[in-house]
Amino acid sequence: KQWYQRRVRGGQCKKALVQTLRTMRNNNSCHGNSCHGSKQWESTYRSHTSSRSHSSSVPRRPEVKKEWRIHPMTSIPVVCFILGWWQIERRKAKLQLIADIESRYLLEPVPFDSKTEYPEYTPVWVSGVYDYSTEFYLGPRHEIVEYRDKGEPGGYHSIVPMVLESGERILVDRGFVSTRTDQPIGQLSGKVTQVGYIRHAEGAVFASLAPAVGTTQTYIWRDTEVMAKCADTLPVTVELISQHTIPGGPIAGQTRLSVYNKHVEYVITWWGMGIASLFFIFRFRRKPKSIPSVFK
Repeated sequence: KQWYQRRVRGGQCKKALVQTLRTMRNNNSCHGNSCHGSKQWESTYRSHTSSRSHSSSVPRRPEVKKEWRIHPMTSIPVVCFILGWWQIERRKAKLQLIADIESRYLLEPVPFDSKTEYPEYTPVWVSGVYDYSTEFYLGPRHEIVEYRDKGEPGGYHSIVPMVLESGERILVDRGFVSTRTDQPIGQLSGKVTQVGYIRHAEGAVFASLAPAVGTTQTYIWRDTEVMAKCADTLPVTVELISQHTIPGGPIAGQTRLSVYNKHVEYVITWWGMGIASLFFIFRFRRKPKSIPSVFK
């Protein structure tokens, strides 16, 4: 501040000196000594300016050190670009999953063996007798037509235990029913042989919504472990193909093969947000304070 005030005072003195010298030049020109007056004016001005420029009384302008600082808003585009790249990796994994499902779905059905761990959507055929004393409802669910959802969710999947020839019990998803009833509809008597796909447990999104063992017959998610404990079966669910639809009973073929894959939209969203945040950071960044005109 003191240095600034000294510079201002020095500028004021310089302006006063120039005004005085101009007055002297005008007075000399009026008396016919224009040449002598101009030379005197030039010599006086030069001597004053040279003494002012070399004078040690006026300090130099202090040097300002540049400091590199990271703006806290720069973390937003970094996070957005990282999430966009993560969605690209997710898309690669999802495409691989879809390819695996399609390759297994086209395989020939194999006899079910309880000692074998089957990947999901593996076609198997089972032979046994239904036990209609216990029935589970899974829903509400859409009706699947040609492996795609149809309409609004307004029904349930009927899941009934089956006793195999080996004496083991498994769960069989017989298909879509519009309403829940006390007695299973479309009952088949005697031994049957049917083909279906292995389905794994879906798992509850919220643990508080997962029912306890034996507390309900309706499940929001395919909780195979809990159903198996209630019906005393193996933790295996077979979802029947459409050829096993019973007239007036469950509509089989409710396997949904369309996998949710919208990672490209997520990549565009995250990277778009990152580019927009970069634009706003550079557009509205804090500018340094302007230097007074006397310093320029």
